[in-house]
Amino acid sequence: MSWSSAELKRLVPTIGGVTLNSPFILAPMAGLTNWPFRRLALSYGAGLTVSEMASAVALAHNGAKTLDLLKTDPLIEKPFCVQLFGKCPDSMARAAQVAAAHGAGIIDLNYGCPARKVVSSGHGAALLTDFDLATAIAAKVVAAVKVPVTVKTRIAFSQGQPTVLDLGLRLEAVGVAAIVLHGRYGKQGFLGQADWEWVKRLADQVKIPVIGSGDVTTPEKAVELLRTSQAAAVMIGRAARGRPWLFRQCLEVLAGLEPSVPTLNERLAAALNHANWLIELKGPKAAFPLRTVLTWYVREMPKAAAFREAINHESRADKQLEILGQFFAAA
Repeated sequence: MSWSSAELKRLVPTIGGVTLNSPFILAPMAGLTNWPFRRLALSYGAGLTVSEMASAVALAHNGAKTLDLLKTDPLIEKPFCVQLFGKCPDSMARAAQVAAAHGAGIIDLNYGCPARKVVSSGHGAALLTDFDLATAIAAKVVAAVKVPVTVKTRIAFSQGQPTVLDLGLRLEAVGVAAIVLHGRYGKQGFLGQADWEWVKRLADQVKIPVIGSGDVTTPEKAVELLRTSQAAAVMIGRAARGRPWLFRQCLEVLAGLEPSVPTLNERLAAALNHANWLIELKGPKAAFPLRTVLTWYVREMPKAAAFREAINHESRADKQLEILGQFFAAA
């Protein structure tokens, strides 16, 4: 695949003056994209990673558990992007200031989470039912911090309602530096297929960068969507679980190469790095999330079900790592 000079220039995305070294981004995922996961994605070439969404109300009051979501290493994760959710302009602005004070180089506002408990409380995708409020929040946050502010959103809350084409112009007008568009409606959740035609339509509508999101499952698809949608970057979420090398593969395909297949040893090394960093972050409490994280790395391998059964019955992280080593030794 050959790229024109204009396309090649677009492959170095800039968000409000912050230049990324890759157009492939790790999406924020609640309960998943903690510092260990983000660090691993960065080591494989992700151009940007985004924190789990943090409650603006809790962060505005320096809530200890929410501040834990801001743990990072500024020497490795630069820029550090923190995603906030909330519905009050003042608390969102204050939370953005707290995040910036803790090293955030980009603030992302969540206008797209479709989870029922989030939407029912007026957060996330619920903001797509009130463009005036959504715009007011963005304007307040932009005025409150000196770092770029982005918004992650969806096409609309439901079909027949005002769309992101209208909202995008409003957000651009108040100083939002980039928009991440997941090509589904809020009411869809993750059902159906993401419609990337909306990403292209929004990119044609606004002058700020548009980042596409939704159903990016392979490096070939990531590169294809990067080109056909005119997106400044592609965001990858669920497909990166247990496959951090996906970011490297995207860069390989972008360069016209065949994507390299991870060896068994590389797969084990990635799993161990993820596990050890998680243990470093959470201590003994890491054993519970490791039950999920370690199974990501053995999916589609023979006897994965037996591994999952064994790991779920072990409450100590060191023993879980022993089980992991034994599984790979026998593979």
